Amino acid sequence: MSFESFKDNNLTKYTFNKIYKKSKVVLETEKYLIHRRVKSNYSFADNYLEIKEIPQTEGELQYYIDACKEFFRDKGISFVHLALPEKKDISNKLQKFLKKKGYNQHEFILYLLDSKNCEIREETIYDISLLEKQDFQKYIDFNYKIDLEYTNKTFADENKNLAYEILRDDDVYQLVAKDKDNLIATVNVIVKSEYIEISNLYVEKEYRQKNIASSLLKFAIKKFKKKYVILIADFYDTPKYMYEKMGFKEVSSKKYFIKTVL
Repeated sequence: MSFESFKDNNLTKYTFNKIYKKSKVVLETEKYLIHRRVKSNYSFADNYLEIKEIPQTEGELQYYIDACKEFFRDKGISFVHLALPEKKDISNKLQKFLKKKGYNQHEFILYLLDSKNCEIREETIYDISLLEKQDFQKYIDFNYKIDLEYTNKTFADENKNLAYEILRDDDVYQLVAKDKDNLIATVNVIVKSEYIEISNLYVEKEYRQKNIASSLLKFAIKKFKKKYVILIADFYDTPKYMYEKMGFKEVSSKKYFIKTVL
């Protein structure tokens, strides 16, 4: 499914700008935007420079690198994170230039689902519900374990300290799957007027392939009754094939370049 196939039915308005962000744009110039979350110094997603004009030369690209370094120099940020405009790319030559400098490339896909076309038939045997207050600590501990698995203790500790901000956000709901009293899967659902966004979906390894992820999604669709569902998937992640099987269509993409050792 190509991006262009959505032009006739007014779905091109669903872009990465619709995605829920904890960071704010704190600086805008003619050439770039700076996204910053003051309380978070270890999250790539919260601190980055977003390029407006695609660089054509190494000098133009170095300008963005230097601007990012200069802004974050005294902010406690120990990485450089650049974002390209949606559906845009830099030349192979510039990609090699960044690779030689130690940058890693990440690509994310924006998926959209028309709720009435959701193709979820089988449901899980496990209980699906909204997170209840008595399970807040279990939820925080569950996500802390995930952060430790995929990131590092420094990031995990910071994220744990900020967890109650998400729990207090009136637009963000947490769905959980349980095996008796144990949390085995969680997902955040951001509720907007016309759509919901699915974020941070995670199922414990030993419980995968048991229709839990799709059941969480189905519960969200029935609970919040919005026309569309959107989510972001890593280009290389296996779950994107699961989303496509459910009926999600690819509507946009965005590339990022990160250097963690300065």
